[in-house]
Amino acid sequence: MPGSDEFVDVEVRPPRPSAGLILKALAIILIIVLLFSSVYTVDLGYAAVVVDPITGYVSDTPVVGPRIGFKLPWQAVKHVYVAVDGVHMWTDITAVQSGYGAAVGDYPAIEALTKDSLRAWVDITVLWVIDPGRAPDIVRAFPDLDYDDKLVLPVIREVVRDIIAEYKAAEVAEKRVEISQRIQTELQRELDADPRVGGAFSITEVTLRNIRLPDQFMEAIQEKLAAQQRMIAADYERNRTLVLANASAQARIIEAQGAARARLIEANATASAIDMIAEVGGNRSQVAALYVLLQNLAKLQNGTRVLVIVSPREGVPILYPVEG
Repeated sequence: MPGSDEFVDVEVRPPRPSAGLILKALAIILIIVLLFSSVYTVDLGYAAVVVDPITGYVSDTPVVGPRIGFKLPWQAVKHVYVAVDGVHMWTDITAVQSGYGAAVGDYPAIEALTKDSLRAWVDITVLWVIDPGRAPDIVRAFPDLDYDDKLVLPVIREVVRDIIAEYKAAEVAEKRVEISQRIQTELQRELDADPRVGGAFSITEVTLRNIRLPDQFMEAIQEKLAAQQRMIAADYERNRTLVLANASAQARIIEAQGAARARLIEANATASAIDMIAEVGGNRSQVAALYVLLQNLAKLQNGTRVLVIVSPREGVPILYPVEG
């Protein structure tokens, strides 16, 4: 009725989106998802290989980082590390003996036998790089990229054991550089011979950290070296004594020869002087006696007491120095 205070509830409903609008929104979201799933990035040091899980297709052209790549949304990407990679195989036995637990590298040291059947533990580091162009072959041969465990490590262990077996225990320490070079050469040859990925790996460095032998053998070696050092020291001392004795004897011989030459020169000079005086006039025997007397008088030091003996026949006194 007019003028009454009654209210009428009116239901207001928002407009429903049409089916076409919903489909458009879903299409946009799907496109965005597809775009994001079709783009991938490759970091520096990696080569990316596209793999189709449905057809089993593996791309023959790797994408080497740093780059952005594109693929179909359902395809997967395998990233192969192609920069310098490596494996460290060592065991720090000192830490184990000191109670610090097992101290090892990526893998324990390689246990091998020497030519004389002595056990040896080889600590080794091997570095390599992978040819980026061979990344697809790596993916085909090792879909899980576990080529370390399935190829590289078994080859390293086999090569090290074969080469160590060619050396005696006493040789491995002094020929460590030679052994390291041989291991690197043989590793490269074995990897190149692999029918699946031959030529994909390049061994850049092999470092033999240590070749540890049993403690008993090392103690025997140390004792042998100590004995050799003692023998060398004894030989040196013996040769030194002989050289000094020879030098002393030679010095005395030279001194005696010098004294003899001096006396001979002095005697010749005295004889010449006597002859010259005798030519002037006088008896040569008397001149000689007087000359010798004068020389002896000249040699006497001041204050020296002298015993003078006069011969009644010769007439020339004889001088004797008197001590005290």
